[in-house]
Amino acid sequence: MDLTALVPGAVGIALSPLPIASVVFLLGHRRGYGPAIACLVGWATAVAVALVVAVLVGERLPLETAGGSSVQAVVALAAAAVLAGLAVWQWTTRRLPDGRPSSARWSDAVERLGTGHGFGLGLLLFCNPKALVLALTAGLAFGDADPAPGQAVVAAVLFVVVAASTVAAPVVLAAAAGPRAHRPLSALRVGIERWGTVGLVVVLVVLAVVQLVVGLTGLR
Repeated sequence: MDLTALVPGAVGIALSPLPIASVVFLLGHRRGYGPAIACLVGWATAVAVALVVAVLVGERLPLETAGGSSVQAVVALAAAAVLAGLAVWQWTTRRLPDGRPSSARWSDAVERLGTGHGFGLGLLLFCNPKALVLALTAGLAFGDADPAPGQAVVAAVLFVVVAASTVAAPVVLAAAAGPRAHRPLSALRVGIERWGTVGLVVVLVVLAVVQLVVGLTGLR
């Protein structure tokens, strides 16, 4: 099985600033690391479920459209349009009415969550157009490859690990460094509040270009 077909979806999902920011803010929670770990578990669970659903959906779709083009290519082009539209929307709403970055409002809300709500937050964060379209494109690529059962399990595990790696990184840092992680995490929180929305716009634009190239390459 060619795992490279899954790379754009896994990396695109990994480059999701909102769950990363949520975990970083939760790591500074007065209740300890519980809410952050729960959010990570919820995010990884959502990635795994979305991949399985996307594969099941992909298996029921035809390989080609009536015009002879690859369905995967058409979905990639649609994903590019959605991602580009999200980038425009994020750019136009990057500031609150009082002039603060819009990410500041998110940080204020997240820091009040407990452990149970942290898991739900991880699940909820995946329910956005960007993550869903990337999961669908990955699922179609996964289904088209038609891997053997053993290969399918390995590929799915690697996909989830890569997609959740950026969300897990701050948790691993906090657990490994202990009190020494306070300063870099604080600096990261400040950076996310100031530049988080701009970073999301950049990621969306890059992903839109990648999906556009994938889609155009698959058209006939």
